[in-house]
Amino acid sequence: MKLRWSPTSPFVRKVVVLMKEKGIEDQIEKEKSNPLSREDRAATPSPLGKIPCLVTDDGKSIFDSPVIMEYLDTVCDGPEMLPKSGDARWTTLCRQATADGMIESMVTCFVESLKKPERQSGGILAHNKGIVFNGIAALEEEAEAFGGSVDMGTISVAVALSFTDQTFPDDDWRADNPTLAAWFDVFDERPSMTESV
Repeated sequence: MKLRWSPTSPFVRKVVVLMKEKGIEDQIEKEKSNPLSREDRAATPSPLGKIPCLVTDDGKSIFDSPVIMEYLDTVCDGPEMLPKSGDARWTTLCRQATADGMIESMVTCFVESLKKPERQSGGILAHNKGIVFNGIAALEEEAEAFGGSVDMGTISVAVALSFTDQTFPDDDWRADNPTLAAWFDVFDERPSMTESV
């Protein structure tokens, strides 16, 4: 299998962390792609031109990060990253959805910040920053239930919080969210996280 990736993408990082946690990283070739390059977007097998995109051994394209993670969890050996059924499955998927929404909003803020200051939209920046911090507040409410779980939900949450530190370095989300902060500080020390920064 081959993974179209960029080392700076939080969506790619989610997949890489899952690969490390399952012990399957050596089974997947990485092919670097620049999501800001028109040529690289055109060469990406995803019809959306986005990364990550996984190309299976039989040439099938799997995209984007939630689908890739579930595919790898299904076809590869290693610890289960998504419960097959029941409340645990929906809880895991909802945590992932919260984290992905936060990441999408931070990417929007990043793209907006690339514009000249006079062309940046304060409304867009404020709206998307609000989404991120609403997500953090919601995760604080359930952080105690995370425990030592390593799954698609907690991986996504950890990557989103790490990306928050990068995107909003002057905002101390930990002060108002101590349970989530304590959980993240432990999870962030996992080799899968430290090796994928």
